[in-house]
Amino acid sequence: MKLIQMGIGLKITQKINNSNDNINNNTLSIHINENWVVFCLFSQEKLIDIDKVVFLAKKTPTFLLKTIKKYIKSITEAPKAVKLIYYDKSSTLVPSVLFDEKNSLNFLKYNTNIKINDLAANDSILNNEVTNVFIPYVNINNYIFDKFKTFDFFHYSSLLIQLLSLEISDNFSEKIFLNLNDGFIDILYFKNKKLEFYNTFDHSCNEDILYYLLFCLNQLNLNPDKTHVACSGNISLDSKIYELLYTYVRNVELLNFDEIEGINSDIIKSNILFRNF
Repeated sequence: MKLIQMGIGLKITQKINNSNDNINNNTLSIHINENWVVFCLFSQEKLIDIDKVVFLAKKTPTFLLKTIKKYIKSITEAPKAVKLIYYDKSSTLVPSVLFDEKNSLNFLKYNTNIKINDLAANDSILNNEVTNVFIPYVNINNYIFDKFKTFDFFHYSSLLIQLLSLEISDNFSEKIFLNLNDGFIDILYFKNKKLEFYNTFDHSCNEDILYYLLFCLNQLNLNPDKTHVACSGNISLDSKIYELLYTYVRNVELLNFDEIEGINSDIIKSNILFRNF
């Protein structure tokens, strides 16, 4: 087995000679959080099916693996390619010029409880200027490797940062992105098309979201009346959180994406990554 750097993410691959006639041309992305798992099935890069499993309480990697095994057993044909996308706080951004893979875990020790058997992985993003170091679930990675022999895995923040960086135009020298997930938010700040700030915060109510956004604006010395804030995820024009944000932040934009026929729109609207990865 060898590890190959893929730009964003690591691809684990092993040479095999046998062919599997049951493999189709679909690709499967599995979004993994301790509170939910989402399965996104793509055909020719178009989302054709999505399933979300929500848990009543936080689950362990062992329980999450059981959920993944159950889903994979339920599909009739094995996908051509598989991606794992991890949603957790076990990650940190490092300027690539300072990154040393041998000391990966040391970059995480200030914001992550590292266990003795943890292994660090990394994603190279933003034209290799930034390295995102994170800890994947080894048991899930091992199962997917045993099952499919080759797969990609990422930290969600790598994909999110890369995707939102494409939303920056020449019209704005400074831009804040607010991404609303189930139970947590991401706040990103780009200045002159360069990532200056990224952080994630847990929330239990709309007031938490407003507090963290205003706190970050204050720390970044940005004026809420003049700063452009682009929002994605669990927010809409008629939502309570939009009304609350607009009361304190005047330039609020919602990133809109076309609906996909035959797909549960509530699920794909809740997360900007589901339709793309």
